[in-house]
Order: sequence, then C-alpha cells, then structure tokens
Amino acid sequence: MIRLVTLLVLVGVLCLPARANESSEAVQDTSSSSSSFFEIISWPFVHVIQPFFSSLVYPIAAPMLYAIDNGVADKAVELITFGSKRNILIYPVFNLKPGSSTMIGVCYRHRNLFLQSDYTVIEEHFYANSDVDVKLRYSKQSLFGKKLYGATNLNLYMDRDNGFVLPMTKESFKQADTTLNWGVQLGFPLTESRNWNFSFGGELYYHWADFTDTKDSVLDDPKYRIEDRGLYQTHYEFPIFMNLVYDNLDFPYAPSRGQRFSLRASYVAVSEYEGINSDDLALVGLKREGGLKDGGKNHDFISIDAFYQIYFFIGSADKYVLTAKEGRKTRKFYTDFSWSEALRVWRPENLVETLFERRVFAFQFRFQGVWEMEKGGAPYSAFPALNARFPLRGYTNAWVAPFLMGFSAEYRWPVDRLVDGVVFDEYAMISDKVNSWSKDHLYNSWGFGVRVRKPDMFLLRLQFAFHSWHGISLIFTIAPEFR
Repeated sequence: MIRLVTLLVLVGVLCLPARANESSEAVQDTSSSSSSFFEIISWPFVHVIQPFFSSLVYPIAAPMLYAIDNGVADKAVELITFGSKRNILIYPVFNLKPGSSTMIGVCYRHRNLFLQSDYTVIEEHFYANSDVDVKLRYSKQSLFGKKLYGATNLNLYMDRDNGFVLPMTKESFKQADTTLNWGVQLGFPLTESRNWNFSFGGELYYHWADFTDTKDSVLDDPKYRIEDRGLYQTHYEFPIFMNLVYDNLDFPYAPSRGQRFSLRASYVAVSEYEGINSDDLALVGLKREGGLKDGGKNHDFISIDAFYQIYFFIGSADKYVLTAKEGRKTRKFYTDFSWSEALRVWRPENLVETLFERRVFAFQFRFQGVWEMEKGGAPYSAFPALNARFPLRGYTNAWVAPFLMGFSAEYRWPVDRLVDGVVFDEYAMISDKVNSWSKDHLYNSWGFGVRVRKPDMFLLRLQFAFHSWHGISLIFTIAPEFR
C-alpha cells in the first residue's frame, strides 16, 4: 500500500545520521542550542515512527524474549543437536495455517555422514488432511579433491488437495496428485572469492494424477483444454537447467550487508499425456467416444527464475548481530514494557543509543516467466504461482500466470540476540505477456512481525500480513521470507 511505502521511504531518509548530536558535542559553542539539520529531520523517527514499530512487534516479541531470557532457545538448540562432534540435528518443522495446509513434521540433518564435507537432509511432513511428503537431499563439497559441488535429491509428494489454477485468475480446480521428483546438480565457483558460482543439472518429475470424482470441480473448457494442458492425466517432465549465483552476504540468515543474485534458466521436455478413459469421463458427465487422448501439441517449455537481493546496514555498530550482553540490554525495551513505563523505556535518547546502532533495509526483486514451445501446449504445472512464498504474504490463495514480477522491502531491527523486528511491504504483478504489464493486475501486501534466527541458521518467523485493508494472514513457519 502507498502509505506504508511512503513510511518506509521516510524511514530510509531518516536513517541519515540520527546520532548527529553525539558528533556535534565536540564542537559545541554558543549556538549549540540550535538543532542541527539532522536532529530536525530525525525527530519524527526518534519520537514517533520507531516507537510505533516497536509497539507493533511487542505482543509477538515478548513471549519469545521471555523464552530467550530463560535460555529456552539455547537449550532447545542443545536438545536437537547430537553426535560427538555435534554434527547431527533432529528437530520438528511446522507451518501453522488454517485449513488442510497445516503441517507438522521432522527434519534430520547430518554433516559428514559418509564422507568429509558431505551433508545429508531427510525431512518428512504430515498435513491436517493426511497428505504426506518426504524429501531427501545429499550434497558433497570438494568433489574429487577439486572445487566442485555435487548434490542429488529425491522428493515424494502425496497431495489429495492438489489442483491447478487457471492462468491470470485465482479460479482453482481440485486434482489429486502424487509427484515423484529426482534430480542431480553439479556446481563450481567462478572466482577465487567464491562469490560467483555456476551450476547445472537435470531432474525427472513423474506426475501421477487421479481423475476427480467430484463433478462440480471438473474443468471442461475449450480455452484450457484437458488434452493440451495435461489435466487429470499422468505425465513426465524432464527439466535441464543452468544456474548463475552471486552472493557476498555477511551472514546467511541474518544478513545486514551485501547482495545476492540468482538467474536460473530451464528447458523442460514433457512427455505425451496418458489420457483419460471414457468410463472415468462418464462418471462426471463428460462424453468422449474412445476416451480422451493427448491433443498432439508440443508440451515443452522454457522457464526463467531470477531474483536480486540487496541489504543496507544503517548504524554505528560494527555488525548487526548482537552479543549476549547487548542482547540483554536491548531486551529491556520489551520485557520492561508497561503503559505506565512506556515513556521511560522508549525515551528517545535510549532509542538513539541502542536501536539506532543497528538497522537493516532488505530489498528483493523477483521475476518468473514461462515461454511455451507451442502456444496452449504447456502442462498446467508449468506456470509459476503468485502466493505467500513468492513472497506476497498477505494472500492465502494464489494467482497463476505465464509471467510474475514482484518487489519486497523490509525494515529490520534487533529485538534480541536471536530476534529481529520486521516491517515489510511488497508488490507483485502478473501478466500473460512479458512486454505488457497492467496496474489492473498489481497486488500489494504489507505487515509486521518477528523473525528468530542465528547467524547461520533460520529458526522461525511469526508475522501478520495484510492485503490492502481487506484481509489478514497469520504466518507461523520455519521457512525464510526470501529465497
């Protein structure tokens, strides 16, 4: 929304030396009573904006701060860490959302399981509607004693609530689907600093779709033909991809400086669709003599997924991550909070001395696109989705389109050693043509919350997200905001 964007821009402007009063102490004279230019422009931020942001996250942060203050977070990390070298992690995973998408699971991570510098991950998820998915990933650094990185993964998704969305709309149809995915990847650094990396690989997707027996959810539309889009049909996909990545972030999960760029291009070969027999079609009132077979179009497509992230650190501290001592000091801004003591706890001079020492602005631009080899022939699974993971956090449903473009802005400040306060604003657009974008398909999401992380490990985030003023979404997950 425009108001929140304006607020974030204002915060950025006011991030000019808010501590100018300290630097001016050494040159005080008879005119020292006059406020400096920076003191004037920083006054609204010190007295209004930052206290307002802090009050937003207080109800969320206070319970987490209590847990951290009593060592719950550190003890939890110890409880999930095993092995003589502390190289094994076993911990629960979750995504708490209304409906059947609510998920709990367990993750097993083991470093140096078979060889030095290898990494094994096994993860299982169980959903509220009894759906299951299993993920296995194995990677190895320094392959053959060279600067090579190799990885393989095997994933199984059993989703009775799966479906597809008509492009350029949110109109969805149910389609139970079991997907098996296997992939291999090989990568290597392009520079001595390892900031630039290149990787390539291939994958195999097996989509085992079940024809629905619910008549009112079956799509039979000449504009989105069953035989051309692979609806309700089993088929294979064979992606071949290349990925170029630049990364010079200071910390992977608590970044405050640096940039990250990724460009992934894929060519996806698609098999013929298996078709649907006439008996299954008749169950839902569709009549096709001899059943329904592949429409004969070329189903192959090309996909592009690119994003660019940049982080700006504003403040006088050496780094964003707090020490244990600094964390205890900052925690008082929240644990000591009461309405009678609000002015004492969040008085402007304390804000200048602590919160203003560490602030981060995070920005991400993301683009996804699909080009069909023959128009109207790509399967339903080819098209990217605009949803909470794009991110567009204020929406619980999704749009699907050939082309997506989005921009996210976040303002972060440390609440504790492991907790960040977050205010975010994001915009996204969808289009059926790469050179034609309309404000009629412009969507906004904004909100606030907290993220819990270590510098090298993301733990969870709890956030409230809104789309304009029309709805609210609660996000409680272990998945990071950005890729």
